[in-house]
Amino acid sequence: MPEVVASGVSFALALLFYSSASALFFLDIARSRARLPSAADTAGPGRQAAARPSAAAALPASRFAPRLLGAGALGHAIYVTLASFVARVCPVHSVHFMLSVASLLAIAVYLVARRRFHIDALGLLIGPLGLAFLLGTFFLGKPNPEPKLNPLFIVAHVMANLLGIALFFLAGAAAALYLVQEKRLKRKRHIERMGNLPALDTLDRAVHRFLTAGFPLLTLGLVTGTTWAHHLEMGNTEEVMRAVFGYATWLLIALVLLLRAAAGWRGRRAAYGTIAGLACASAVLVIYLVRPAAGLGG
Repeated sequence: MPEVVASGVSFALALLFYSSASALFFLDIARSRARLPSAADTAGPGRQAAARPSAAAALPASRFAPRLLGAGALGHAIYVTLASFVARVCPVHSVHFMLSVASLLAIAVYLVARRRFHIDALGLLIGPLGLAFLLGTFFLGKPNPEPKLNPLFIVAHVMANLLGIALFFLAGAAAALYLVQEKRLKRKRHIERMGNLPALDTLDRAVHRFLTAGFPLLTLGLVTGTTWAHHLEMGNTEEVMRAVFGYATWLLIALVLLLRAAAGWRGRRAAYGTIAGLACASAVLVIYLVRPAAGLGG
C-alpha cells in the first residue's frame, strides 16, 4: 500500500504544481504594460524611477512559473512511473504512457530553450498540456492490451515519435501564439495590453527551429511504423486511419519546411501549416484513445 499512497501524493502534487504554473503564466501574459509607459511619459525622472517597481512586480510570475512547471513535471514523472511499473494501470506500451512521456519531454525542452529563444510565453500552453495528459493518464484507466514490442522497435519507433511529438507540441504552441500576436497587431487595438508575448520574429524562428528538429524524428517514426505495420500484416480501419493521418502530418510539415526554404514561407502561412500538421498528428493520438470505445480495431 505505500506505493498507492506515493502514487496518490505524486499525482496530487503534480496537479497542484501544473495548475499553479498555468495560472502564473496566464497572469504574466495578461498583465498590462500600459501602466509603465503612462507613468514614465507623464512624469519627470524622479517619478519615472518610482514607476519602475511595478516592473519588478512582474518578476515573481516569470520566475516562479517555470519552477512550478518543472516541479509538476517531476511529480508527473513519479506518478507515471509508479502507475506503469508498480500499479501497472498504465502499461509502458500504452498510448497513455506515451502521451505522458511526450508531454514531459516537451516541458523539458521548453525549460531548456525558453531563455535562449526568448519563448517564456509558451508556458501558457505547455502548462495546460502537461495538466491535460496527467489527468488523461489518471482518468482514462487501463487501456486494452497492445501487441508486444521488441526492444529495437521501442528505441527506433516509439522514442522517435515521442521526441517528435514533443517538438511538434512546442512548434504548435509557438504558432498559436504567433497568430494571436499578429491578430492583435493588425487590429491596432489594445497593443499596450499585449502582455509579455514574444515578438513575431521570435515566435516564427521558434516554430521553424522546433519543426526542423522534429521532422527527422517524424520521418524515422513514420518509416519504422510502416515497416512494423507491414510486418504485422494489419489492415483494419484503425490502421488505415492512423496511416492516413500519419502521412498527412509528414506531408504538411515537409511542405512547410520546403516552402519556407524555397518560397520564403514565413509568419502566418507557416503558422497555419504547422497547426494543420499538429492537428493531423493529434488525430492519430485520438484514434489510439477512442478505439477501445468505438471498436475501431474490430
